[in-house]
Amino acid sequence: MRGPNLDRMQCHQPSYLALKRSAEAGCRLCSFFWAALERGVGKGPHHNRIALSHVSERYPGRQISLVAWGGADRSLDRIHVITTGEIPSLSSSFEAGDEDENTTVDPTMHPDHQLALDGVVDLYAYPDDPAAWLGGITGRQLPRTAGNSEDDFQLAWKWLKDCLTNHTICPNGITKPSLPTRIIDVGPSDGSIDPYLLESDERKGLYITLSHCWGGMVPLTTTTLTLEERKRSIPLASLPRTFREAVIITRRFGIRYIWIDSLCILQDSQTDWEKESAVMGDTYTFGFINIAARGALNAEGGCFIPREAEPPPCLVKYFSSDCSITGSMYIRSPSFQAERLQDAPLDRRGWVLQERLLSPRILYFGRQQLYWECAETTFRQDGKHCDVATDGLRLHLDFKASVVFDAAYPFSSGRTHAQYDQQSGQVGVTARSFIQWYKVVRQYTRRDLTFHTDKLPAISGIAKAFQAKTGCTYIAGIWKEDLIAGIAWYLTQPSHDVICMSLPSWSWARIKGEVFFRSLSIAEVKMRDSSCQLVDVAHRLASGLNPYGDILDARLKILGRLIQVHYEALELSDDMFSFGPSIFALDGRPIGRVSFDTLASYPDNVAVFFCLLLYSDDHRAAALALELEKDHCEALYRRIGYVSVDSSPSGQPDGRMPFWQSEPQIITIL
Repeated sequence: MRGPNLDRMQCHQPSYLALKRSAEAGCRLCSFFWAALERGVGKGPHHNRIALSHVSERYPGRQISLVAWGGADRSLDRIHVITTGEIPSLSSSFEAGDEDENTTVDPTMHPDHQLALDGVVDLYAYPDDPAAWLGGITGRQLPRTAGNSEDDFQLAWKWLKDCLTNHTICPNGITKPSLPTRIIDVGPSDGSIDPYLLESDERKGLYITLSHCWGGMVPLTTTTLTLEERKRSIPLASLPRTFREAVIITRRFGIRYIWIDSLCILQDSQTDWEKESAVMGDTYTFGFINIAARGALNAEGGCFIPREAEPPPCLVKYFSSDCSITGSMYIRSPSFQAERLQDAPLDRRGWVLQERLLSPRILYFGRQQLYWECAETTFRQDGKHCDVATDGLRLHLDFKASVVFDAAYPFSSGRTHAQYDQQSGQVGVTARSFIQWYKVVRQYTRRDLTFHTDKLPAISGIAKAFQAKTGCTYIAGIWKEDLIAGIAWYLTQPSHDVICMSLPSWSWARIKGEVFFRSLSIAEVKMRDSSCQLVDVAHRLASGLNPYGDILDARLKILGRLIQVHYEALELSDDMFSFGPSIFALDGRPIGRVSFDTLASYPDNVAVFFCLLLYSDDHRAAALALELEKDHCEALYRRIGYVSVDSSPSGQPDGRMPFWQSEPQIITIL
């Protein structure tokens, strides 16, 4: 756990005015702290800022103090500039650097002071300086070019060796896997032989994988026409910059092979693409290490990116506790190297999520620095602590540890979808894994795909890994063993259109947009009082090559309570889009609010449709909005939205009464 070390809080200036005057007089240290205050003062929950000059005039007596921030081992990587005394209407939390979430500071932690965060600066030292090895300062200076210096590779080697030697979950690289169907042989480390495309014929060896952005441009590819040419030679000079530098990195690691999608899959063969995309998850899972060109917009962006010139830091003398040892530490603005993983061009790609979750270890080449991620830990080149609560890291680390590699906790199959023991109040491990799946899907649906038809193939490797651990049955992005909860998804805003017409209406993969699930927490697993039961689900795969890919059609039979409701179209408002307008039973009783899946689902005026109750507890309930399929002899339904069923102020679910008055029936949903 990381946070402020209040025992090491020190007064720096008696007031805002004193700090400002010192900065104006030329004190570089005070200038850094004043700039930090200007960046952070008045940053409330809605990020509204108050002019620092106004705050300093209104609260002249607030003392300016410094507090160290770092890990539980008392290591340090930043300093927070705080104010003590009377608390104005400002932020009352320590902002964790470049993160979204704030960590609230309880004034009782330090009863002599009332604290409010105003700014933050970063702290670094050279590795051989006493400030680092004695003072515990983990922050480090960054070289001018990301990833191309000897120091960069030495650091990457250090991270890799630590992973191979000390991590119990991460694969140790001793067992050589079978190579993918095609792989690029980069030749010897000295570069005396040009790379070429090798058809592996199931030979074994260590290989590296590359994650990169196509970025609207088609990089160098292999087709049926160029296959023989690629097998003879791929001159290094002919490769786009990202590929070329990935080959250099592979050679520096002493690895002979690298897998690059556009060169190792025949780009003009649908059959080859289907075959290779079906095993792409395995390609990344069994790779030795993944190189991620996270700072590049396209194949010409490169891995080695020149950094912005860092503003001159402020040198501060370090003294040991008895003043017998001195050293040097440096203060810099955090904005220089602020770089969030989820903001990178690479992490906006849909395909990259499974590349990230399935790769045993990843070396990120960012615009500012190197990053490391494996199943057990994360590192940053600047030495700052990686907070797993941000950048989706907690999800990634948990998924790697529990699903992809040696299980951190056991998985089991064959249990009920709820996995909740009413007597013990405990939630089973399979239920936990379903919740993890829903979190993966939510993150996946935030990302972009060049081809909408890739919606299921681009996550099929994750589904395959999940199935191998749980033994569950996968259908159109949803697990049969948790199907009732799996179809209880919704969007906060309706999608503009359906992007995969062949997929069933109850599949989240059918539409574009970030998807939310009703069951994202352990507490909500307890809500799954089965108000309906799965009778049967049938589907046809689009291709026998990938059981986790596209499907031609599917239909779902459910035994449940179905009622007719009506929705009266009003002028659409922002409030409606927050979860949708209200719906009513035919006798006028309110049911709840409907979140339509697409804009086309909104009726033009008064409309009657159906609601199917999914599950409920004493206070809440969830239902699907369905419409009757036209031009069919039998009663077939399609999903058009999700309904959140209302409860009365007393907590009694009055809105559900119409459901309980209806008899269960078997319905088919397309």
